[in-house]
Amino acid sequence: MAEQLPLPLRYQTAHGVGDFIVSAANIEAVRFLDLWPAWPHHAALLLGQAQSGKSHLGAILCGRAGGLTLRPGQLHSLLRAPLLVIEDLDGGVDQEGLFHMMNRAQQDRFHLLLLAREDPARWGLSLPDLASRLTATPRVAIAPPDDALIAPLLLKRLRDRGLTANPEVLAYLASRLPRTYDAFGDIVDRLDALSLADRANLTVPLARRALATLDAELGFYPDGPQG
Repeated sequence: MAEQLPLPLRYQTAHGVGDFIVSAANIEAVRFLDLWPAWPHHAALLLGQAQSGKSHLGAILCGRAGGLTLRPGQLHSLLRAPLLVIEDLDGGVDQEGLFHMMNRAQQDRFHLLLLAREDPARWGLSLPDLASRLTATPRVAIAPPDDALIAPLLLKRLRDRGLTANPEVLAYLASRLPRTYDAFGDIVDRLDALSLADRANLTVPLARRALATLDAELGFYPDGPQG
């Protein structure tokens, strides 16, 4: 029977400029966004895995540009700002709404930053004009996490929860986690719940237990747990 764990308390993710961890995995994206407002086009695509930092970078740029962040359901909004960041566009996009938003950005001379996990070629678009417009849109991608990013990112996400981990725990997790950003989110969720249930600090045995339960539930390791 699966462990019944208490739900962790609500927490606020730190999205300030100084909270973003720059590494080889995301430096190209950081440099491209730093070029704003001198982008070569009125729109740009920022692509990357779930939890890779797309929204964090969008929030940083919004703060600098006086911009606004919209959800896909707000594509018909007439809000005006120098920059609009639109999140989660590959989760079932309103194609007409996005096409008209891109037209309005071009006509009214503001910028769009479009956030998505996958390239638009994989969105299953049925509106040829939108597909053509997106094909011509500059894009930059956040790569999967590199080794230099793993421990600092784990530490940052733990601190967002008010948790601390010593170097031994971080090294143990970093050497065993799958190289995906959502795996980091999953393990921090589980560590938070286990430490709350046990009223215990984070230790290697607790980290081992967290990895084992996630492997049982999510199949982290196709070849079996990593020890």
